Amino acid sequence: MKTFTIILLMSAAAAFPAHGQQQADAAPNQQKIIPQRSRVSVRVLDKYTLRPIEATIMVVGQRPEDLVVPLYEDGAYQFKMSAKDMGVISIHANGYETHSEVIAARTLRPTKIFYLTPIENSDSCKSAPVVLSELDLKEEIETVLLFTQSEPAMLPESNQELEILADYLVRNPAPRIELSGHTDDVGDPRKNLLLSYDRVDEVKKFLLSKRIETGRIRGRAFGSGLPVAPNDCEANRRLNRRVEIRIVP
Repeated sequence: MKTFTIILLMSAAAAFPAHGQQQADAAPNQQKIIPQRSRVSVRVLDKYTLRPIEATIMVVGQRPEDLVVPLYEDGAYQFKMSAKDMGVISIHANGYETHSEVIAARTLRPTKIFYLTPIENSDSCKSAPVVLSELDLKEEIETVLLFTQSEPAMLPESNQELEILADYLVRNPAPRIELSGHTDDVGDPRKNLLLSYDRVDEVKKFLLSKRIETGRIRGRAFGSGLPVAPNDCEANRRLNRRVEIRIVP
C-alpha cells in the first residue's frame, strides 16, 4: 500500500509543474497585441471653387496626449489611426473658417475630403463668377458618396457633399462628371448590379434637378465586382456601398 501511494504522489507531481515554472514556460509564447492602424488621407478644398487649400491639421485621439499632425505628401495630408480609435480633427487655414469634427477610423473612407468656407461674406463669394483658369483641374477631383445597405439612398454625410459638388458644377459649366456605382457582396450578384445602376441614377437625378446638363454626366455600374475593401465586416462593406464621382476638365 505504501509503495502504491508513493507512486501515485510522484505521478501527480509530474503532471502539475510548479506555478513559477508554468509562468516561465508560458511567457516566451505570449505576444504583445499591437493595434492595427489604418492610413488616412485627407484633402482640404475651397467649398466654392474646389481649389486645394494649404492648411494646418491636428488630430487629437481619445487621450489628450495622442496628438497627430498629418504630413503632406502625394497631394494629401496623411496620418494613421488605430482601427478602433476615435478623435477630433481640426483644420486651420488663412482666410477660412476653422473646421472641427469628430472622426472614427472605422467609418473613414481611404481619402476624406473636407470643404472649408471662406471667412469673407459667404453669400458674395458664392455668387461671384469663378474663372475656370484659376481652378486646379490639372488633376481630376475625385470623391465617394456612401449609401445605405441594399438601398439607393445616400448617407446624410454624402448628401451634404453632393450639395457642395452640385453648386460647384452649376457655377462652372466646363467640367464633366463621371459616376461609377458599386455595392457590397451581400445578396444576388445580378440584383447588386441593378442596385449599383440605381445608385448612379439617384446621383444623376439629383444633378439634373440642379439644372446640370445631362450631356455632362456619364454613369457606369459594376455591382460588387470592384470592392475597395474586403467584404469581411460591416465597416468594410459600408465602404463598398458607394458611387465614385470624378470631375474632369
